[in-house]
Amino acid sequence: MDSERTPLSDSDLDVIFRASELMIPDDLKAGVYAAARDLKQVTQLLRQPRTAASEPSNIFSLIRRS
Repeated sequence: MDSERTPLSDSDLDVIFRASELMIPDDLKAGVYAAARDLKQVTQLLRQPRTAASEPSNIFSLIRRS
């Protein structure tokens, strides 16, 4: 399995949240950790390498061309 696709463990998330100085209440921990894993998966899908020609500034134009 690709290391980028490996889900984060609870201990990994503990380190990330502690480094961010976030205190997650015990009764909310399961839901917050599940949401964090889902967000990590989504960001991996969105962040793909792209060429300069594919950058948004080169795709969209505010000027109408005839």
